[in-house]
Amino acid sequence: MNQDSLKFSALETAHVVPVLGCKNHIAVARHLHSLGTTHAYRALGGMLSSCLLVNVDCNQNTNSYAHNEVWMHSRSGMETVAGNRSSHIAKNNAWDVVDFFVLLTVYNSSAANTQKLEVRVVINSVGQASPRTVKEFGKFVLSLWGLWNNRALYFKGVEDYLLDSLPGVVCSKRIRCLNYSVDNTDWQHTFNPGQFSASAVSHDLELQMCQIQPRDIDVIQKLNVIDYDPEYLELCCPASACIRRSSDAAPVSWVVCHADYQIGALLTVDQYRSRGLAKYILHSLGDQMIAQFAAKIALLYDDCAINSAFKLQMVTELTNTNTQRLFERFGFKPVDNVSWAECKFDLSKHQREQSIAYSKL
Repeated sequence: MNQDSLKFSALETAHVVPVLGCKNHIAVARHLHSLGTTHAYRALGGMLSSCLLVNVDCNQNTNSYAHNEVWMHSRSGMETVAGNRSSHIAKNNAWDVVDFFVLLTVYNSSAANTQKLEVRVVINSVGQASPRTVKEFGKFVLSLWGLWNNRALYFKGVEDYLLDSLPGVVCSKRIRCLNYSVDNTDWQHTFNPGQFSASAVSHDLELQMCQIQPRDIDVIQKLNVIDYDPEYLELCCPASACIRRSSDAAPVSWVVCHADYQIGALLTVDQYRSRGLAKYILHSLGDQMIAQFAAKIALLYDDCAINSAFKLQMVTELTNTNTQRLFERFGFKPVDNVSWAECKFDLSKHQREQSIAYSKL
């Protein structure tokens, strides 16, 4: 990605810089791995599933679905070296000056007949952000919203305390979720349902397991709680698992790998529940994700430590206790509360709250 390809170049200041070039993206990926938090791994997964890292030469955009950018913020400012501050940070491993990373994904939505902007954030610490970092994140988001012509921003898997801290934020849609995580090594030793067979789960001998196909998207979109765009679901098809009655029938149980390498959208239609279908597709998808992660990391650099330390993650609604119990059977542990939200900002409310919230810092 070069400077000309940035949609949000006006964000750049002494404190906010884009991460440009494949070498810098790899350096960020290494740092996210060393940080080791669940949000860091989601960001790493997002980079791996996009054009940012999947193409080693980075000469072409391998993902026609979306335009991706990575930005980082330093409260102390970042010194320009050879016109590329992100290169300076990567080269000198000066991650201690970075407060947070933001991944931006712009994609065309046929359902909304417009472009949408997804926002993911990683705080550069193992704990919650400091009050000052929260303040700077709020400034960054408001600047981004202005550059996006005051259209809605779609926050994906952002920690609740960060979203709630944004002065003036108005969420028209918000799904509160629980995030789970399990280490790769633990996954290998947890409950294994064995090889799927139709006779093991039902007298319906036509049941078969496969991947979701583009023709299945309408069914999935109608039944899932979160209103995914068709383009997004199509992107998820290569990393998915489903069970259907026959090769040309609609799926009756499915699960996908999200764009940031989270397992989600797990659902079984009512008439096929209580047959154990979900455990088979979950196990199949988890193994797929580990294999894909290892293959993509191997394209970039030989680092077995990253492969073995990869964290499988899942997200589900806070109210979906059935899915939560299933994931706990596979060794997943609850980590934090996050939200998927469509947000705008009330500037008058922001101005009223700014003097209260920010003056306390």
